[in-house]
Amino acid sequence: MTFSVNITTTPQSACVRLTGDLDYESVNELVTSASRLLAQHVDLADLHLDFSELAFLDSAALSGLLLIHRRTTHSGVELHLDHRPPFLDRVLQVTGLFEHFVTSDVDAAGGDSAFFDQTTSGEAGVR
Repeated sequence: MTFSVNITTTPQSACVRLTGDLDYESVNELVTSASRLLAQHVDLADLHLDFSELAFLDSAALSGLLLIHRRTTHSGVELHLDHRPPFLDRVLQVTGLFEHFVTSDVDAAGGDSAFFDQTTSGEAGVR
C-alpha cells in the first residue's frame, strides 16, 4: 500500500493525516513534514497526527514517532496521536511506549473542529 500525508493548518495547530503503511520506506516523509511544520509555524501549540487511515507500521515508524515527540517537546508543542487504530495502541503497549506517548486524560477538546468531526474514546494527547 502506498503512503501519503495530508497537512491542514490553523494559526496554532496542525493536523497531519496519514494514509497507508508507515514503515522504513515512508517514515522520513512523516518526520520531514512534522519538522517543517515546527520550523515554519513558530506559533504552533498543537500538532495532531491523525492515524484513522493507517494500515500498518513497523519499528522504523516507532522510531520516527519518538523523533517527532522529541522535536515537539523541544519546540514546546503538544503532540497528539489521534484516531489511533487498535493495532497502534497494541504496538505502543507491547513496546512499553504507550505511557510515553498517551496521557491518561482523553483529549476531548483537543483538536480544532476544522480538523475533526468528532472525538473518539481512542484519542488522547501526548506527553
